Amino acid sequence: MQLAEPILVFDIGGTKVAAGVLEPGFTISQRREIATGAADGPERVATRIVALGRAVLAAYAAAKQGEPQPQRVGVASAGQIDRQTGVVNYATFHLPGWIGFPLGERLAAGLELPVHIDNDVNCHTLAEAVQGAGRPYHHFLLAAVGTGVGGGIVIGGKLYRGRRGGAGEIGQVMLEPVNGRLCSDRLTGCLEVYTATSVMVQRSSYASVQALAADYTAGVAVAAVDEAAGWLGRGLASIAHVLAPDALLIGGSAVLLGERYLAAVRASYRQQTLPSHREIPLLFTQLGADSGLIGAGLVASED
Repeated sequence: MQLAEPILVFDIGGTKVAAGVLEPGFTISQRREIATGAADGPERVATRIVALGRAVLAAYAAAKQGEPQPQRVGVASAGQIDRQTGVVNYATFHLPGWIGFPLGERLAAGLELPVHIDNDVNCHTLAEAVQGAGRPYHHFLLAAVGTGVGGGIVIGGKLYRGRRGGAGEIGQVMLEPVNGRLCSDRLTGCLEVYTATSVMVQRSSYASVQALAADYTAGVAVAAVDEAAGWLGRGLASIAHVLAPDALLIGGSAVLLGERYLAAVRASYRQQTLPSHREIPLLFTQLGADSGLIGAGLVASED
């Protein structure tokens, strides 16, 4: 898949918002970040996103005088997104008050450009399918493990979004049916509240996942990481028995934990799978922090 023009792109998560211009060669220009400030509510967050986008457009215009400028916007956003209307159909506790919010409409009005929007993990998955670790595989699942946990599914080389964009909610897969931890909408025992990097940080003595990862990759024992890796392996085993993908990819800030973490996830996974599914490779994603922005641009170029 090729891009014909530069596209203004955003990646909206529960913690931060990234923005930039995706150029036809899949490079990101004028990349910037701000804190999401999700607790302020969607209207204020949308206002900040518009201001961020305008700053990126102004900087790009100054740097690329006489060259083509972005004429459309691609957005990767947390939550279940109706791609036709740009409305957030559902969002977890990481984005309070976002359910029913017309995010696409607000951004289009503020930026005065057409906006194309999809779920953030769908965008990460599309980027990895086109430019990253998913390229060799016809069918794969991407588990994005960060502040929360989400999934993206590729079947037959195409992204599967499901009803109203609701496919891939692997963070809500039941792991602990009895006395499980609380998760979204009064559910309990969900994969997200056992495996997210935010949970690892909360259950350890570290101030951030970066600090935790620095020690863990240096060989320090961190029980919260080992526990989360075990839970993730179990969850991925259940999902693999349903999908039988060619590969399972792990992305998000969990990638910072390195091969030691990945080996722990693999070991747990293999203990919980049938022999026919044990050889499915578990791999890290390749595109890092820019995958959401790249995927947002690809979504805009699809429409």
